[in-house]
Amino acid sequence: MQSNIVYPMSLTVGVDRAHRLIEQVPHATCRSAAQRRWNVADDGTVPEESVNWLFCWAKTGMGSRTAAEEARRVFDAILPVTFSRYDRLVPHEYARTHRYT
Repeated sequence: MQSNIVYPMSLTVGVDRAHRLIEQVPHATCRSAAQRRWNVADDGTVPEESVNWLFCWAKTGMGSRTAAEEARRVFDAILPVTFSRYDRLVPHEYARTHRYT
């Protein structure tokens, strides 16, 4: 993707804190999918696929406005780029097709 986004990203919080915040997204599918789709290295680096996975949750919440809002809050709290900026730079369709390895 040609943008000002650099991957992998580094978490702005600890790995465990990021996991706990994602577990607070009020959607069972998000929480269960996080075990497979939210991949973070021990040093706190997040690959593009995981950023895109969380972005897609923040974008749609799979039909739940509450889940989308919480995922946006989590995105902003744990990544070095805000959801709004990422949304301006990365098309949702691109993120959808680049969220799984």
